[in-house]
Amino acid sequence: MDSWPALERWTPDYLARKVGAAEIEYQGARTGNSDFELDKDRHKQVMPFDSFIEQIEEAGFGNDAYITAYNSAANRRALAPLEADLRYLDEYLTPAHGMMWVGPMGTFTPLHFDLTNNLIAQIVGAKRVILLPPSETPRLYNHRHVFSAVHDITDEGQLARYPLARGAELVEVDLAAGDLLYVPLGWWHQVTALDFSVTLTYTNFRWPNEGSDSFPED
Repeated sequence: MDSWPALERWTPDYLARKVGAAEIEYQGARTGNSDFELDKDRHKQVMPFDSFIEQIEEAGFGNDAYITAYNSAANRRALAPLEADLRYLDEYLTPAHGMMWVGPMGTFTPLHFDLTNNLIAQIVGAKRVILLPPSETPRLYNHRHVFSAVHDITDEGQLARYPLARGAELVEVDLAAGDLLYVPLGWWHQVTALDFSVTLTYTNFRWPNEGSDSFPED
């Protein structure tokens, strides 16, 4: 992504000016709910984008307010002015822009796997991704859909509660601005923002990319 203008331009001030007061949807009030991902419909909130940037800049750190991929459909029109700063990854993807994540240092996505292959593109800041192969599933207490009861496999309290997870094989990857990471369907992962962060995730590969048809609903 070296040639993408977004890598140089996307400071918080630039983003706020470019999108302005257009209303965006985000995930809010997450801190008090350990199941914020499972309950994500309850956490949908709306705010002018420039106010959202101001709020997370003032907070500096936290997991309470986060624009996630789940908000992408609602935010497509509001965030469209940023698309001119992006390019396409034609070798792997169809010509469409990814789903955007915007949040402060400390935003966290708990341990889960996806029902698609994903390409993560880090645009601003850094993120730490913990990955585990599908072979570790028996150790990860997969009781509810695609989520692990462990939540955070680096947390000693969680490991004490779910001791099988302590023996799971994992890989830790720190993504910097300009890095791409391919996460295959079924691979467990959790993600923590190490800075103010903007990320795109892509699922629009040039080959079939769907694992939900045969996956149980519960």
